[in-house]
Amino acid sequence: MRKAVYFLPLVISVLFAQTDSLSLDLSGWVRVALDNSPDIVISSADLMSAEASLTSSESFLWPRLNLSSTASHSWSSVPDMSGGYTDTDNASWSMSASISQEILASGGSSWLRMSGSRHSFDASRFDMDQARLDLTMDVVEAYYGVIEAVQLLVSSNRALERSTEQLRRTEALYEIGGATNLELIQAEVQQSSDCLSLLQREQSVSNSYTTLYRTAGVVGSEHTVNTNAVLQPVSISTANNYSLDMSGNNTIASSMERLAAVEYTYKASKRSYWPSLNAGGSWNWSNDELDFDDFSNRDSWQVSLTLSWTLFDGFNRESIIQSSRASVLRQQASNEALVNSIKSYILTAQNNLISSIRSWELSLEVLNQANEKLRLSMMSYDLGSISLLDLLDAQSDVTSAEASVESSRTSCLIAEARLLVLLGRTPRIGE
Repeated sequence: MRKAVYFLPLVISVLFAQTDSLSLDLSGWVRVALDNSPDIVISSADLMSAEASLTSSESFLWPRLNLSSTASHSWSSVPDMSGGYTDTDNASWSMSASISQEILASGGSSWLRMSGSRHSFDASRFDMDQARLDLTMDVVEAYYGVIEAVQLLVSSNRALERSTEQLRRTEALYEIGGATNLELIQAEVQQSSDCLSLLQREQSVSNSYTTLYRTAGVVGSEHTVNTNAVLQPVSISTANNYSLDMSGNNTIASSMERLAAVEYTYKASKRSYWPSLNAGGSWNWSNDELDFDDFSNRDSWQVSLTLSWTLFDGFNRESIIQSSRASVLRQQASNEALVNSIKSYILTAQNNLISSIRSWELSLEVLNQANEKLRLSMMSYDLGSISLLDLLDAQSDVTSAEASVESSRTSCLIAEARLLVLLGRTPRIGE
């Protein structure tokens, strides 16, 4: 067991050996995640698709120009009066060009669909911003998970140092008859328990790093966490003064844009009862030989203005309109439920933040009391006023209080980040 005690500091020093170039604070980990996360690539692709759909919906603003040409040659044998066959061959050359421009399609439905596509594009932009915030939140949770695990490991190491020192003192007293066999066993059990706890904390650090690597999209252990760049929780007054305005929430903004998009689609579908108006022009040329000298005498021009009106299409328009209206009703209900849900989440997040700050402040007081109790217990034990078991209990109380301080601090920082993300704001990732 003593060999393990001497070996553990070496393990810890190797575990926390960090090079400055690879030691990242929270802002550095967020940058790494944004550069490597597949979720950001997916949201970027969705934004590109929405932009392409918007460009497609605006195509009616431009005229359509078509150009075609044909060159053909045919051979045939035709029976003649003498019972033989006459071979003939024919050549044909033609060219044509046409231009068309939509003036008003189904009472202006194209304009409405274009407006809907713009709202869909804006919704995709909000979705991408939310994807960045969600990824930042995931990194915050994973980052502080590592911080908590590391600090708990440091606390366990201090506990092991205390119990190891106490074991040495007890062994010395036991050799001169100043401690009983029971007290020696108690000291050994406490030291063994702290040693086992330290090993468990080391495994927890490894697991926390694995989670952080997976969240940030990096593989391997070349990146580490800068444990010296850790924020402090805000005060309760600051938490109470956070504006709970939901207008910055990207999820709500995206839902509102999609609602506007389906409303425009619904309006466009109702315009299907209206006629369409198109303007066009064409030029044609054909000849049995490619003779450019007679080019202008064999061409033709045409200009047209076409009005088309579908009077009956087998109730297809009615079904499209009904489907569009159902989409509007569904999106309205979904948007209302989303707003109510996020409002509830924001209130809960603020309450959780305030509760976490109070727990953190209380844990600091408990730690101060535990340290003072340990100091008094050591003095009392030296005077023979308390037993060794009471002293070991005081040491365990300090270890528990240190763990509570670290856990409550990370809980405060995570709760604050979650509230800011719900409000559509970037959480604190550095001073």
